[in-house]
Parts: sequence; structure tokens; C-alpha cells
Amino acid sequence: MRILAFAYACEPGKGSEPEAGWLWARILARIGETTVITRENNRGPIEAALPSVPEADRLRFVYVDLPRWARWWKRGQRGVRLYYLLWQAAAARAGRRLAAREPFDLVWHLTLANAWLGSLAPLVPGRFVYGPVGGGVKVEIRDLRWLGIRGTAYEVLRSSARGLGRYLNPAARLAWRRAWLILAQNPETRAWFPARYRDKVVVQPHAVVEDGAVEPVLPSAARSVRTAVFAGRLLPWKGLALGLHAMTEAPGWRLVVFGDGPDARRLRRLAQRLGLQDRVEWRGWRPHGEVSRFLREEADVCLHPSLHDDSPFAVAEAMAAGVPVVAVNRGGPKVLLVETGALAPADPRALAHALDGELRVAGEARAYPSVDLRLREILEALALGKSAGHRS
Repeated sequence: MRILAFAYACEPGKGSEPEAGWLWARILARIGETTVITRENNRGPIEAALPSVPEADRLRFVYVDLPRWARWWKRGQRGVRLYYLLWQAAAARAGRRLAAREPFDLVWHLTLANAWLGSLAPLVPGRFVYGPVGGGVKVEIRDLRWLGIRGTAYEVLRSSARGLGRYLNPAARLAWRRAWLILAQNPETRAWFPARYRDKVVVQPHAVVEDGAVEPVLPSAARSVRTAVFAGRLLPWKGLALGLHAMTEAPGWRLVVFGDGPDARRLRRLAQRLGLQDRVEWRGWRPHGEVSRFLREEADVCLHPSLHDDSPFAVAEAMAAGVPVVAVNRGGPKVLLVETGALAPADPRALAHALDGELRVAGEARAYPSVDLRLREILEALALGKSAGHRS
């Protein structure tokens, strides 16, 4: 089988969506001979990592980018969506040239993994697979109180963009219409697709952890004050304001925060106002290895209070390390934490109660989204083909 994959974000060791693009490309290479079209700026990390992976002989990369004079537009993320659309057009042209020389059995859109941004990959001949894509999880109106003014404004704009993407984006409608199989990261995203396309949508999480990349948690002595860890960008929708309020209901816990972002000042002020200055430690951005090591050696729980994460990698990595996860019962965590972890409503008391209760399952066997697991799931999804339906 010959596969052509489109992965705008694809970078080993980067974490989050770039890491997903890299690992999913490797998963596809286990299914068949895979060519990946990605950005030129990913060339260095990819070519450094490729020789050491077992799929190297079945994995080829083609690097496509816009002219240098056009790249200024995406600096600072101000025009990244427009840049991404233009990149897709250039990548589709490159894909059609490749297919003219030797056809592909499957054409696969990997990243960016957003259902309402759409894809131009189906312009390349071959059975088109779309995803896993997310974007269908939304913030409930009652949860706007955790976001602040800027966070609420962002969610209003995001909700408008989701609506425009669903009804007016031709690239999105092209992807849904021509898809042979659609992979949705969570049930909310599956439900977001128009009803006439849902018979070919399978729920398939995006988050994946390389086999053996995360060491299991180290045993530790019981502590009088337990430690919860939050790791991620400090954005309003990541829910750390909710997490801070939960800490006021859980006096036996301290919270260590890894990450930074535009919401940092508001969150630090909130911690002070809630009287948590002695129980919350702000570590800022730290190397990925340092965060993983702290999670394994010091954390009792990974706290993930995000209000609309589609398939969070922080949750997947905590699961791989054997660290219990407490998360809001929404989006990706609801799919990932089937066998382990605690899910709670977006309510401070409910999260605090989950913190105290989750430690009872801390010693259970690890079940995490490994590359091997994702490969088995994808083979099942491909076998379903056009008749695929929802799997919870």
C-alpha cells in the first residue's frame, strides 16, 4: 500500500501537534510505504531523527513551503490560518505531481488537526482519510466565568469561526464530502459534523506517546502534602483558573504549574486573591524532559482542568508515566481516560473531590495511548471503511 500524508505540523521531540504529526507519520509507515508532505522548516529535526526509527525505510519526506517573502505573514501567529491555507494549496500541487508519477492508495490529512479549517489534500487522487481532527468541543456558557474578559472574547470569536467553518469554508466541505473515512478526536467533534457525513466518522483520539519514551512513575513515600501538576500553555480555556478555585477546596494539596502564556498575569493575581500564594508554585517553561521527570518523581496527580481540549498530550504522557489524571469530563480526556483517571464536571468542589478520590487507582496497571495501540485502532478503522460508525 502506498500512502501520501499531509502534515503541516511534523517535528520530532517538539510535543503537542508537531509531535503528533511525526508519530502519526510513523504509524502510517507501519501500514504501507508512506510519503509525507510537510514544511521546509521541519527538515532539520526530521532528518536528524529519521535514521534511528524502525520505519525509516518506508518513510519519505517531501518539504514544501511558500516563498520566503510570504513567510513574514505568519510571524507571531497573526496570519497563521491564512498562511496554512496557502501552504495547503502548494502542498496539494506537490501531491498531484507525485501522484501523477506513481498513484497512491490512500491520501491522508494529519495536521493541522482542525475539522473546521478543512483540507485541500482530497484534490490529490486516492481514497481520502481525514484526521484525526478536532475542533468540536466548546466551552459551555456557564463556564465563561473562569475565562476573564479576554478569554470570553476569544471564545466568542472561536465560536463564530467554528460556525463559519462548518457552513462557509469550502476547504472544510471539500474534505468532508470527499473523505472515504473521517477520524474525529472525540464524540463532540463527531457530532459537530453535518449528519449526512457521520456514517463515515470514527472516534479516534489524536494523542499518542512513543512506546518506551516515558518511564513509569517511581515509588515514593507518603507525603503529608500531596502534589498536583499542571503542564501547558497558560491560556484562559486551559482552565487553570478553575483549577485554582478547586485548590481552595482541597487544603491537603499544593499545585506546581509548568508553562507560561498570555493568561499568566491574571492567574497569578487570582492565586494571590484566593490566598494560594504558599500552595502554588510557578515554574514557567521548562524542558520537556524536566517536566516529565518531575511528573514521575514528585507528582501525585496530573491536574487537567481544560474546558475544550480535543486530545491532550499532557494527559497521554501522564497516563504513560502511570500518574493519575484528574480532568474535566469533556472532549479528549473523556475518551482517553476510559480505564484510569477521574473525570469531573467543571466545578471546583467536584474537581477537589476527584483529587482526593483518584489516588485509590494510582497503583493500577498502566493503560496509555501508545504507537502500537493507535496502529491497531487505525487498522480497525480502515477495515470499517465507508460503513464506519461511531465507536465510544
